[in-house]
Amino acid sequence: MPYNKNRDGTVYCPTGNPDTVNYTPPYAPGETGTYYDYGQRSYQIVQLDSGATSATPAGAVAANQAAYWKDKTNYIVTNDSRMAMGGAPAANTAFRNFIAGFFRNAVTAGNICHIIQRGNNIGVASDGAGAIGDACVGSTSTTLAQVTNVAAGTAAGPMVLGIIRGAAVAGVINVDLNIPSIN
Repeated sequence: MPYNKNRDGTVYCPTGNPDTVNYTPPYAPGETGTYYDYGQRSYQIVQLDSGATSATPAGAVAANQAAYWKDKTNYIVTNDSRMAMGGAPAANTAFRNFIAGFFRNAVTAGNICHIIQRGNNIGVASDGAGAIGDACVGSTSTTLAQVTNVAAGTAAGPMVLGIIRGAAVAGVINVDLNIPSIN
């Protein structure tokens, strides 16, 4: 499947599948921040925060979890809402507006990965709420990097990440994602 990079050149994808990338920097210096299309999906190359470990309330990164921006300038993401932009104080839920995309695999803290930002029928971690046609937004949970719903016809408060395709199964809900990239 061809890659369509946001600038001239090719994208470094050591596994051949962006959903499985998890490597130690700096195999491809300068690639962090690149966003690209892979088939009908769009990804951005980011670095997972070195503190995203099992010692945090969110735990180590798992597949389908939300990736929050921690540092947009350096393309660093985290699954820990407390460390995300807009994540403190604890009563603040502004971190919901800083979802960068979704992890596709269990990424090692400090490693480079490719988060998904656009695509149809993408499974993402969910609180179990939602039905077909509802808006998908970041959950207010400060310990789980997941999404929730805003019922169709209701104004969404936080950034809409996409439209829900159906009911959640085993903590995962399928969404037509449309999250803006940064460059």
